[in-house]
Amino acid sequence: MTRHIWVLVHRYAGLLMAFLLIVIGLTGSIIVFNKELIAWFDPPPQITPQSTPLLDAYTLRERAQALVPHGMANILIFHRKPGDPFTTWIEPRIDPSTNQPYELELSSLSLDPYSGTELKREKADGNIWPITQKNIMTLINRLHYQLAIPGVIGTYLFGIVALVWFIDCFVSAFLTFPVSVRRKSSSPPAPVPRGGEGRRNWLARWWNPAWLVKWKGSAYRINFDLHRAGGLWVWIMLLALAWSGVGFNLSEEVYNPVMKAAFGMPDQYGSSLPVLDKPRPDPALSWPQAHAIAKLLMTEQERLLHFQVQREEALTYQPDKGVYLYYVRSDRDLTDDGAATVLFFDDHGKFINLSLPTGQNAGSTIHTWIFALHMAQIWGLPFRIFVTCVGILVVMLSVTGVYIWLKKRKARRLSRSRNVPLAIETP
Repeated sequence: MTRHIWVLVHRYAGLLMAFLLIVIGLTGSIIVFNKELIAWFDPPPQITPQSTPLLDAYTLRERAQALVPHGMANILIFHRKPGDPFTTWIEPRIDPSTNQPYELELSSLSLDPYSGTELKREKADGNIWPITQKNIMTLINRLHYQLAIPGVIGTYLFGIVALVWFIDCFVSAFLTFPVSVRRKSSSPPAPVPRGGEGRRNWLARWWNPAWLVKWKGSAYRINFDLHRAGGLWVWIMLLALAWSGVGFNLSEEVYNPVMKAAFGMPDQYGSSLPVLDKPRPDPALSWPQAHAIAKLLMTEQERLLHFQVQREEALTYQPDKGVYLYYVRSDRDLTDDGAATVLFFDDHGKFINLSLPTGQNAGSTIHTWIFALHMAQIWGLPFRIFVTCVGILVVMLSVTGVYIWLKKRKARRLSRSRNVPLAIETP
């Protein structure tokens, strides 16, 4: 395939993606600080630290459960800060008279961690209109991954854009490589450099025009250089953002099959575990019993797989599968906060699986890295600022790409009308 065809592929892929990449870049640069902005727009209940100890996770879960008899509080949260309320998600039970889930007026419940009294109940219904302080970040997040289009249309649309973007990353990088130009000459050809000298010559010809911006050039030249060099300097990050975008929006259709075939990535989140014919909302094990078994099983896995648990995070139960998930933070975790080491066992205490974020499987490790990069969950505030800048750079790449296309289109029309060679060529 000739270089000209790859130029056309890059041009029209960029034009098709430009608007959506501008939306993705702008919203992505904002939601890097999602947690802080949500707390600013919709502040959580304030808790005054007290001298008395926090109530344990069992007691708080039971009190939340008692406040919503038709709901299920299927989580124990172990890692809590003294100034934060205890917040749990509430799932509806099945109404035996209709065999349908109860209609609940809430999806989350916040309690005072010292007294267990109710502080706040909320219903996450996904509504974004009218825009209020409570849902503005919901709107920005939905714009980022589905253009706030209801249903799955926006999700699939952005997944396809992410896939095209991922492929175009390789095309655009190829187009920056130096072109060998053979000029007619009566003199014999110069000898071709060999070995290291040839590689240095090629890298030098690639570095000067492709990686640098000639700020004293024309407006077109500056835009072209910004477009080319800007993409090269953060190419690895753009590739990670694009492929993880496929993972977010086309996980079952594209991402998981490719990662499994290429790297043997296993099921990390238990999505492939079989669903029960009839859900078990009340497991055979009590929560204290399940917690004790979880700690024993995790200790055994520590010894077998040679990793170290740093702290407990949470224990959850999935009634549709009859499975407990025990989350801990271990030395295999990458992110600055949270926990991604997960143990699976059934509601009779039988071990099912353990998922380590890194070091257990090549696919899982790659998956963990690219998603941590996408969500700016590593290397603290400096990297979050960097990801914000990358979001703005994605906007710049889209705008300069459209500008270059418009200038070339105008030049082509002008050259056809005058029947003269095209004036604007790729520098």
